[in-house]
Amino acid sequence: MDIRELRPPVDDGPWPPITHFPPISVGPLAGAESWTGLTYAMVDGYRPMVMDLHVPRGVESAPVVLWVHGGGWATGDRRQVPLQWPQQEMFERLIAAGFAVATPDYRLVREAVLPAAVHDLVAALRYLRRYAAELRLDPNRVGVWGDSAGAHLVALAALAGSAPEPDPWMLGDVGVGAGRADVSAIVYWYGASDLTVLPDLQEFLWPDASDEERAGLAARFSPVGHVRTDSPPILVMHGDQDDIAPLDQAVRLDAAARAIGAPCELDVVEGADHVFLGTPIEPLWDRAVAFLAEHL
Repeated sequence: MDIRELRPPVDDGPWPPITHFPPISVGPLAGAESWTGLTYAMVDGYRPMVMDLHVPRGVESAPVVLWVHGGGWATGDRRQVPLQWPQQEMFERLIAAGFAVATPDYRLVREAVLPAAVHDLVAALRYLRRYAAELRLDPNRVGVWGDSAGAHLVALAALAGSAPEPDPWMLGDVGVGAGRADVSAIVYWYGASDLTVLPDLQEFLWPDASDEERAGLAARFSPVGHVRTDSPPILVMHGDQDDIAPLDQAVRLDAAARAIGAPCELDVVEGADHVFLGTPIEPLWDRAVAFLAEHL
């Protein structure tokens, strides 16, 4: 099966558990030179962390967007966007707009508790900068874009990495171990921004922690607590019919940014459920790409 033929296991309603995929071939992206399976970090006791990178042909110093998949912190694959969307097309829109696109895997919550996944994404940002010349990337034009759990995780990495005094505990020293992790723009699609009001999510992410410990971790891992007046510009997009991630989470992130004068734009997508089901996805891709083009 070509990845472009990949579809949800059922047309409507709840999915049965996905236990495997058929053999899938992934062809090259139109207009791109691709590196697949770059090992950007190795941590003893875990699988190697890898990412794919697609760079526009003929561009010597491309701005790069780190796309981080969702999946409830527990599932997902760097090669796929949500199964309800056409596969590959979003990446090709980025390529056509002149962006390189990097798609990392990261440690999932049942492999390692947070901040492991944040450390991995910081490592991916540092790797892209370390090898920018070899990969034909512009290290000064880096943006991030994530959906759902991926939005939450990459926003933490990007906001912490862009702080004037980055928190070493949040950034970690995975992979190349050091270097810049700042970004110029964040696209935040229907993520969890304030975990302090999501007790079920706290229990899921930290099942072995006490209530007191969870409360402290929830505050520390809430993007609303990391925005600053000098934060990178954030585009928050969320459907008003989302039954998985409450719209209130987008409103909270926008309000936290506005309260201190941080640059943030909130787009509420009318009639859209999670992964923007119920509305055409292509105009929303275009909105995000235009935002990235403005700031990168």
